[in-house]
Amino acid sequence: MPFQMRSCAVLTALLTASSAIFAEMSPPNTAAKAVIGTTQPTLEISYNGHKIFTGHFSVQSSHARWQDVSMRSTTDKGRNSEVTQKITFYAPSGTEIKLTGSVLGSGEAFAAETDSPAQERFRLVRNSVGLVTNLRNNAIYDRHSDWMLEGLGDGATEIQPTKGSASETQFYWSTSGAELTLTFRPLYYQKHKNIEYFQPWNYKVWKGSVTGWCSWWAYFTDIHEQDVQRISKIFGEKLRDFGYQYIQIDDGYQSSNGGLPKDWLNTNDHFPSGLKHLSESISKEGLKPALWTNVHFGDAGFVAQHPDWFVQDSDGKNHKGPWIDYGLDASNKKAVDAVIRPTYRALHEQGWEYIKVDALRHLLYDASYPTRDTFAKKGVRLEDAFRTYLQTIRQEVGSGTYMLACWGVLPEAVGIVNGCRLGGDGFGPSTLQQYTSWNNVVWRNDPDHCDIKPFDHQTNQITDGEERIRPVLVSMAGAQLLLSDKPEVYENDANLEGVKRASPILFTVPGQLYDYDSVKTDHLKQGLRNQKGGADSGPIDADQKGEVCPWWMLDINQATGSWSVLTHMNWHTTPMPQSEVQFHDLGLPKEKYSVFEFWSKKYLGDFEDTFTARALDPKDVATYAIRKTLDHPQILSTSRHISQGAVDLNEVAWHSHAKTLSGTSNVVKNDPYSLFVRLPKGFGVKGASFGGHRAEIRTEEHMAEIKVVPDKTGTLSWRIEFVHTS
Repeated sequence: MPFQMRSCAVLTALLTASSAIFAEMSPPNTAAKAVIGTTQPTLEISYNGHKIFTGHFSVQSSHARWQDVSMRSTTDKGRNSEVTQKITFYAPSGTEIKLTGSVLGSGEAFAAETDSPAQERFRLVRNSVGLVTNLRNNAIYDRHSDWMLEGLGDGATEIQPTKGSASETQFYWSTSGAELTLTFRPLYYQKHKNIEYFQPWNYKVWKGSVTGWCSWWAYFTDIHEQDVQRISKIFGEKLRDFGYQYIQIDDGYQSSNGGLPKDWLNTNDHFPSGLKHLSESISKEGLKPALWTNVHFGDAGFVAQHPDWFVQDSDGKNHKGPWIDYGLDASNKKAVDAVIRPTYRALHEQGWEYIKVDALRHLLYDASYPTRDTFAKKGVRLEDAFRTYLQTIRQEVGSGTYMLACWGVLPEAVGIVNGCRLGGDGFGPSTLQQYTSWNNVVWRNDPDHCDIKPFDHQTNQITDGEERIRPVLVSMAGAQLLLSDKPEVYENDANLEGVKRASPILFTVPGQLYDYDSVKTDHLKQGLRNQKGGADSGPIDADQKGEVCPWWMLDINQATGSWSVLTHMNWHTTPMPQSEVQFHDLGLPKEKYSVFEFWSKKYLGDFEDTFTARALDPKDVATYAIRKTLDHPQILSTSRHISQGAVDLNEVAWHSHAKTLSGTSNVVKNDPYSLFVRLPKGFGVKGASFGGHRAEIRTEEHMAEIKVVPDKTGTLSWRIEFVHTS
């Protein structure tokens, strides 16, 4: 496939390449080449020198032939130079055309849906784990070359993955209609979504789970060395094995806010042992050290000594802006080498594996935007200087360090940072539904620190009831999850059930190529940006609060099977009534499905068209596993994680002759682990074992729970024997 990923060194070079090189490397912003057969009813679509569609068409009519079908390709260009190509087939009146074939993309291609009446019938946010089949999918997006091929929506197009590898993915494609149209959009995210710096052929998205703890919301700047040691010990003992990795220290450790390397690398009296000791103490607990930094520069004396190192107004005076004071001009190599490089090189050498870079919006909006004319006189694009600042950090901390941009949506940071905090300070559930199509395609979305016991700093009151719903939302969204409560919250095991079941975060791709709430991304397409500074949220920054979509869905396809997980959330202070859920509205084909609710551990039964989702109390959540009903005992769910098998099940096999179900599972020490098994009529459990030891068995009508309490974290093999009476 074109544009295979280079090494880290080459990636760094590409990030700093000139616009001329970028133009040479980028896939073309041109229409595809569509060729219809002259002697056979075939269609080939090629883009950038590669066949992306190969297939044939037929006419569903007794009075028409395939030769009567004609094809027309039209191309339009929008305000951001985005190209939209329509490939339309026409046939005589009363004739339906059917097009079937194969779509070939890179290893980063996936199927998803475009907006259609299906979303109006049942509004939800869909994400996918693995290559999935869903009847709502009507498009294929190839992230590697940033193109999208779209068919008719609302069930008129069928897409099934047939082959997937690191280098290429192949899909079966079928679509039909009286007038059949395929839509091709090159540079879909870069041009159509107006993300100028989105060059996915140059970088990979961060696929690992990003979970841990951040000190900010718990302590603000009143954080001490002993607080970090205490929380690290708690997470090391209680939550590390559930997937929590990072302990991130926020503002409050640095010796001053001057901005020089010495100010960052020398700690204040809250941290007498220093940064290196702090990093090592976190690592000793089996966790990864993470650190907040800031692009603010407040040392006026140093600025006076090096005025050309900092942005200047047109009168030659150094510009001073709110929240940033003096913005460093990263187009000045001496400034970069003296201020940025030493700081981040030292932090990398100390072992910090996650770097949060704050106040970036203020560097952009409060320092650079007001001095745009000065940059222009130097022949420098201010956005390039901004990116050089971030590229310098990336070069020093390396590709293996997770890098978070903060705060607000910053398209200028795309391709350099791994994640971005989408909105303002404090947990923002609404942010996760405004950039749904960006997550794990552009970067990892961050809703900010997730305190599970929300604390009102004005009243000193703690709010109960969100210990489950908050981490569950983040996990369903495939975002990053950094908790931020004081240690005593996690010392109480009663607070941890939602936290444990939401981690690790599965790597997801969008099931929808549109954003559930598109108001902010529409603003970006229109070119709207902050013009009055960065203190307040702007036209493209995600909203912290607002009506949150109550339905979130994961389609999962793994070696152990394919199923869907549907989560229903009530963010209101009043109860929510029960709901009827149609499988067709979820994009599931007409089959019989077995439905299990995770939190109540309840098997609802087998259904063909619809099931009833239970009523929800305020801040309540229900999570349903929906699996195709089989004619033999099958896994309904597991207790480890809300994905109900995607995190823990490694192998699952039914042996019909021996009437046994066997497999292996990832388990956590002292965390009771259960397999919930459906028992078809006539089947009963004869015996079960985990790792050769007898398991606890509980049975009820048509279901068995096979339970064990592991004595260590790791992988356990299991085996369930059944009896069958006719």
